[in-house]
Amino acid sequence: MAIQRLTKALTLKIAAGEVIDRPASVVKELLENAIDAQSESIDIHVIEGGKTAITVRDDGIGMNRADLQLSIERYATSKIETEADLSEIRTLGFRGEALASVAAVSRLSILTRSDSDDSGHRLTVEEGSATQLAPASRARGTTIDVKDLFYNVPVRAKFLGSARTEFLHINRMVQRMALLRPEIGWKVRHGERDVFSAPRVSTTLDRIAQVYGADVADGMIPIEASREGIEVSGYISRPDIRRGNRRDQTFIVNGRAISDRGLSFILSSAYRGILRPGSFPIAIIGVDVPLDHVDVNIHPRKEEVRFSEPRKVQDAISAALQKALSSRSVVMPLERSASVREPVMRSAAPASSTPRSQATLSRPQLGLDLQHELSRSRMLNDAEKVRVRGDRRVLGQIHNTYLLVETPEGFDIVDQHIAHERILYERLQKEWPAGIVRQVFLLPARIEVSFEQASLLSAHLDELAEIGLVLDEFGGGTFLVREFPRSLSDFQSMRGFQEMAESIADVLLAEGNVKDALYDRLLSQLACSAAIKAGESIPLIEAQELVEELMEMENPYTCPHGRPVIVSYAKSELDKRFKRT
Repeated sequence: MAIQRLTKALTLKIAAGEVIDRPASVVKELLENAIDAQSESIDIHVIEGGKTAITVRDDGIGMNRADLQLSIERYATSKIETEADLSEIRTLGFRGEALASVAAVSRLSILTRSDSDDSGHRLTVEEGSATQLAPASRARGTTIDVKDLFYNVPVRAKFLGSARTEFLHINRMVQRMALLRPEIGWKVRHGERDVFSAPRVSTTLDRIAQVYGADVADGMIPIEASREGIEVSGYISRPDIRRGNRRDQTFIVNGRAISDRGLSFILSSAYRGILRPGSFPIAIIGVDVPLDHVDVNIHPRKEEVRFSEPRKVQDAISAALQKALSSRSVVMPLERSASVREPVMRSAAPASSTPRSQATLSRPQLGLDLQHELSRSRMLNDAEKVRVRGDRRVLGQIHNTYLLVETPEGFDIVDQHIAHERILYERLQKEWPAGIVRQVFLLPARIEVSFEQASLLSAHLDELAEIGLVLDEFGGGTFLVREFPRSLSDFQSMRGFQEMAESIADVLLAEGNVKDALYDRLLSQLACSAAIKAGESIPLIEAQELVEELMEMENPYTCPHGRPVIVSYAKSELDKRFKRT
């Protein structure tokens, strides 16, 4: 085939492919334009995850008729004029290709009005070319409607996820943009449902409360550092507030949210030895560097930057993190225990007609009861009062995490958390076919989750009820735990329901469709959340009951996640090591 010039329509689609890969990319580009237009309020409305329609409405400076006509042309922009401007970019957008790219792969309509115009104008675009320009009524600002995304690029449309998946990407991206600009009010609507609302606030901490909830905001630690022209500020979470992934870590360079593996590594390193592996802090870290010390023009979607002196930036962030994490700010205040108050319970009509009798492990109540604590201390050291059934005798605890158990063959070391998790999991599995028996709370427990997690929980309320978890949605990421599996309620009530709800949302996100595998993972997650934790001191009597019940399980040797419960040592091995044989 001979070399030939490509058509304008084809070149636009190729260029759009570098910028627009899913509905969230469209929303990102439109929001950056709205922010650059000095908007104070931005509304986003999407239908079918943005695949059918996206509308972004702002109250910014708008465009006049001439600017409107130029706005859909590639490399037409008001943000730079000369090559020198590329080294001092202060706006989020600057290439002049966002609207051109969107117009190339959708049916686009722009309604706008500037202060200098008596009326607004509406421009309709298809296949990258304007089809109509007419006067229209509007207050100052811009409204952009994007319909039928990728209607003319079916191969790209085929690789989009479900409407729920695409919306989660949009909502996550909007919340990140909202964290950048607390002075802007934000609203997100999906179909007929309001999903996210964050009115204008004066501080980043107030915006964190709107996005993640008041409890998270209360647990954030401010960070600050200044060295060699580099300014670092922001917030990181206390060690007791953590996530199972890095999704809630936001790095901001000169007002632009970016991804940077080096900065992520610095953050993880700062928490090494503070958080267990697989746990991650929440972080909003802002870095201001001289404009000519950072190149923002290295990524098609402007998601990465290159520093002229990356080590200096990393050192500044590291210093800020180390200073914050070595202060008393990391200590969880005593009053935080109020957030895990035990709900008041009453007996409920069981979901199954014949509740299964259960051997329950008595647990201490919250709060300090001196008489109870003294009695408990005596039990820990009063082994002769422990009644042993079977051939296994618990000798004690190691590091409040492992149980040392004497057996006829030698001794076992049992992980108390994993053992309890296996017991609770098998209880739920046995109840599952007939219906899990539920406990109703007279005073429901209140939880606050992120808007993304709230949308997942809200979409699966019926499935959660089937596993014994009944939630009432109150909006704004708030739920009330009305009912809970009876066999777990005592244990879970001691620990609160916040982390349990967040873990359940992560399972729903990972599994997607509701199938047997989803129910199994939900049951195992409920068991894991309610189980005795590593680091908890338990009386010898309870430890003995725990081991005896464990050995009655169908599979006492691994937890539902595949981890070992028991490590065994034979007496012959002890004899050999002590040279008795």
